[in-house]
Amino acid sequence: MVTKKITLLLVVILGLTFLVMSVGNSHNNSAPNFDCISCHEGGSGNAEVKIDGIPKNYTPGQTYKMTLTITSDMQSLGENTGGFAIEASAGELMVIDKKNTQISEGILTHTQEGSALRKWTFGWKAPAQKTGADITVMAVAVNGDFSPAGDLIATEGYTITPINQ
Repeated sequence: MVTKKITLLLVVILGLTFLVMSVGNSHNNSAPNFDCISCHEGGSGNAEVKIDGIPKNYTPGQTYKMTLTITSDMQSLGENTGGFAIEASAGELMVIDKKNTQISEGILTHTQEGSALRKWTFGWKAPAQKTGADITVMAVAVNGDFSPAGDLIATEGYTITPINQ
């Protein structure tokens, strides 16, 4: 009887250890930084990222709705398919889709639920003063194996200037 309890306890401890280790290695709830490439790498193929709705020139104070998409031939084998981080040098990034996006430490990124996507919608409120704004994005197309190995990274940068500058 005691042997069965010890065996069960060891199985539970090993299971919990595996769970903690796998969660610690993946950031499906997002990492608020641009260090994606330090873990996610080694995938074969290409990934591309783009933002639709980003203006070439902005009107000071106006809010713009944008959509970030990462495309890749790599298919995900699991529930997680992608992630991203966006930073703006001026203006204000805004959460439109609270279920799938969040702002963490000044960086717009995906939520845990949002890691099941490769397309996210967000807002950007242009600065009130006329200044250039740089928007930088890093996105990950993941293979869904719950490890950072074999994933693809894509980056893009946009410079937006005010109208009549």
